Amino acid sequence: MINVIDEINQRIGLGSILSLARKKMVPMHRHSIWYYMGGMLLFLLLIQLVTGPLLLFFYKPSAESAYQSVKEIMVNVPYGWLIRSVHHWASNIMIVVVFVHFFSTLIMKAYRKPREITWLTGMLMLLLVLFLGYSGYTLPFDERAFFALNVGTEIPGAIPVVGKYAMEFLRGGATVGAHTLNRFFAMHVGILPLALLIVIGVHVLLVQLHGMSVPVSVEKEMKKKNKKVPYKPMFPHLLWHDVLNCLLLLGVVVTLAVISPSGLDPNIDFLKPAPDGVKPDWFFLWVYQILKWIPTYVMGVEGEVFGIVLLSMAAGFIVLVPFVDWKSQKNELSPIFTLIGVISLIVFVVCTAIGYYL
Repeated sequence: MINVIDEINQRIGLGSILSLARKKMVPMHRHSIWYYMGGMLLFLLLIQLVTGPLLLFFYKPSAESAYQSVKEIMVNVPYGWLIRSVHHWASNIMIVVVFVHFFSTLIMKAYRKPREITWLTGMLMLLLVLFLGYSGYTLPFDERAFFALNVGTEIPGAIPVVGKYAMEFLRGGATVGAHTLNRFFAMHVGILPLALLIVIGVHVLLVQLHGMSVPVSVEKEMKKKNKKVPYKPMFPHLLWHDVLNCLLLLGVVVTLAVISPSGLDPNIDFLKPAPDGVKPDWFFLWVYQILKWIPTYVMGVEGEVFGIVLLSMAAGFIVLVPFVDWKSQKNELSPIFTLIGVISLIVFVVCTAIGYYL
């Protein structure tokens, strides 16, 4: 057995990898729990990469057969319902973890120099995960997916100048139909996963290059005590925590899949009007709810257009936070940007909850 391990070690350099992991140091403080979000995200993505191809063996990506193929997966394929439910719940929890990672990074000022590019890749990763979840949500092409596609693709359609072209690009035409499903399928299984893997690779590389940031408040606190922030090796300390977190996460995903399997709504009736309460999936509900609150016209501008422009400006500001938060760049506390992060979190949670329950 020892000879086998030695032979493997000679070919893949396992000892060098472990040595590098031991040299990699992780800061330990009261906010260290947020460092585990990255490992959890990678694990959930791995679940998606395993269960997704299994579903592809039986899924038929056409408007005529998509619904029936999903139904067969749920009823006739051995453990098909479980694989689809695990895929569904892992996707939703992955989106939750991405949002937690985003807000913790924003509030803890982890975007400080020299991590501005890391922040930008993280924002791109958030966007890709959201669209990956949304595109997967539409693939059963059932009644809920059809009307949610209409609602979801109307939102970018309200963007001034380019909105009409964006909506027609997503729909594959003026209305939601067979071409829409083909485009969302191509994005879900090809374009978005590849783009996400590339962005995650760059993100992880930058994290390894610059190390994990320490919050300004912790640095100030340790400086007052004339102490330095303690560090521990990534291996085995952080690795074992990641392994334990992933095992617990797997248990949560499988439990949710068994207790609450992914369902399937009725087949599409194109002559049927949209049912009451049609809305996007939960991770876009905050946008949907904010747009609902805006009046029909604001200062002579159509309310939906005004809302899209306002939200786009807010998103652009968040993306550029590392370049405008000068205090944090000087390792000084910036209460204004902390407040911006907290308000953003409250708006997201409250609007999502209101949109979900009302």
